Amino acid sequence: MGKLIDYFGEFERGTHTCKACGWSGLGAAMDSGEAFGDGVDKHCPRCGERWGYAQYSVVVADDAPEDWPAKIERVPD
Repeated sequence: MGKLIDYFGEFERGTHTCKACGWSGLGAAMDSGEAFGDGVDKHCPRCGERWGYAQYSVVVADDAPEDWPAKIERVPD
């Protein structure tokens, strides 16, 4: 596994430049690679260079409703 990057954190909203090909853009514009139960690999959309592992951020309260997985959505900026 590569370096851990927070999927809903500053990485997604920040601008990044690929050292391999020079592509520059938002982390949210990067391609998603292999997905796992708790996250996904992120890759440069131009050359495919692997940037790291983006872990999904989910917080569940002790008294969460039974249908909580159906209510997961992106955290607002």
